[in-house]
Amino acid sequence: MKLGTLVLALLVTLQFGAFAQADGWGTIKGKFVVDGKIAPAKAIPVPIFGAPVGAVPNQKLVIGPNGELPNVALWLAVPKGDAYPEPHPSYAASANDVVELTCRGFILHPYLAFTRTSQTVRFKNLDPAAEELAINAFFNPAFRPQLAANGGQEDKRFELEERTPCVINSRIHPWVESYLIVRESPYVAISNEKGEFEIANVPAGTWTFQFWHTACGYVNEFKLLGQYQNERKGLHQIEVVADQVTDLGVIQIPSRRLDN
Repeated sequence: MKLGTLVLALLVTLQFGAFAQADGWGTIKGKFVVDGKIAPAKAIPVPIFGAPVGAVPNQKLVIGPNGELPNVALWLAVPKGDAYPEPHPSYAASANDVVELTCRGFILHPYLAFTRTSQTVRFKNLDPAAEELAINAFFNPAFRPQLAANGGQEDKRFELEERTPCVINSRIHPWVESYLIVRESPYVAISNEKGEFEIANVPAGTWTFQFWHTACGYVNEFKLLGQYQNERKGLHQIEVVADQVTDLGVIQIPSRRLDN
């Protein structure tokens, strides 16, 4: 290769690298609500299996008094084979944290949890009966923690990213269920009981995020900033501006998408 061609190629590489590199950090926030009428999921009757409760709440679809929608997740998505952007230094402090999923009242808390591949998940049982869980992962090895009554626990690190949340079931109490998001990148949020979420210190630029909910999986259709979006597999581009808050406002999800 001639020297001039080599220099030109190097300059082009550096130029595109500069565009890819984040210049500053911003925040994404918003609030999920249901658009339309829908009844929350009915309580699940508990017939036997040694549980001293008659019914447990169905957490798959929880709706607030004004349509607030918890348990909507969004995470940064990059094309297969691409590297994630380097996270903000503030995320280093939680890189090795322990994330707890607790059996309490014969329900798993929280119903939707998030762990990074660098973190450890602690499965804990506070119920007066033993519990055996099955974590249904695609890329990570099968894992079935057996938890003794009144405080049994077991730790597990999920080292491989999962494309969709893992379903967690009980092999003893069939109504027990929850979901675990396993991602390499820390740029993940789960809406709270008010439907609100926030992701801080996102690299400036335009990024693709994937929307997902426990009742419908990928959120393909939603109303954002007054416009209905119909996105394949819940993928949506969000522009992040350095030193600013990108407020997506109230994001409306049609009730028909949640009525399973």
